[in-house]
Amino acid sequence: MSVVSPEAFRDWIAPNVAAIGDFATAIDSLPDRHGWLPSAASRAMSELAEEHGYRARCAWEQPVTDTHMFGGATLRAASDYVRGIAGLFGGDHPPLYAHLTLARDALESAVVSAWLSESELTSGERIKRGLRELLYSANEVGPLALDPKGLERVEFWKQVGASLGWTIDNSRPKPIIDGTRRPRISTGIVELASSGTDARVGDLLYSRLSAVDHVTWFGLFSAFDSGSARRDEQTGMATVPITIDAAAVSAYAYYVVTGVHAAAVARFTLMGWLDEPWHEAAAHADTLERHSLEIALARR
Repeated sequence: MSVVSPEAFRDWIAPNVAAIGDFATAIDSLPDRHGWLPSAASRAMSELAEEHGYRARCAWEQPVTDTHMFGGATLRAASDYVRGIAGLFGGDHPPLYAHLTLARDALESAVVSAWLSESELTSGERIKRGLRELLYSANEVGPLALDPKGLERVEFWKQVGASLGWTIDNSRPKPIIDGTRRPRISTGIVELASSGTDARVGDLLYSRLSAVDHVTWFGLFSAFDSGSARRDEQTGMATVPITIDAAAVSAYAYYVVTGVHAAAVARFTLMGWLDEPWHEAAAHADTLERHSLEIALARR
């Protein structure tokens, strides 16, 4: 474990913190520049032209518009988690665990956003993905009685799918719409990071982050520097420092920035928003990714 003091780590990571914050801001500012509307020649605009055909066949008023919105909302969530990570490391007390929970959330949001915004889809397939998200949400809300019409909404979205001629498998909390299901997050991480389809990194990374999120001993032990344990000869007890692993933080930063970057490209390609300011921000993100990976590998 490459261990440094909190003060030294804060000074070392400061330039990267600023770059991560700038990256999140670049993602959030792009829709504003374009008035939140897809460009005339974009794939998103073509799909909007087909929306009336789906609307006429079911009770869902805006199937394309809503699904486009879900892709934007999940990307905004991802950038918000990224900004949260930067904020944590910008404080006086660098986090031991909090950034890992945000990293998990950022990666999950990025995977779902990229899946919703994939540009090479038919409008029908995109609507299936949007419907799947709405039914999944209704499944979560209904049993908790958070909405008095929660169970009615489950039936409503199932009927929407049936009206469009799709098979609905809602036998589990995560529904399948005519064979369309959310990707496994670990598989999505690999795809966003272009690590190769046989790479185990997705499972290993997501498992480690989830272990921290679920407060398991395996996850919490990741911050223990067992190599620096000290034993008290009188009491026979040992103390183990809880420390920051700079290499691990750099590796997490690499995968988070790479994943959210790829999700942003998917979203902005669909909407036709790949303008010059974004290309400049993307170049800075590329530099940040390379720098994080170099540090992660060098400090091992």
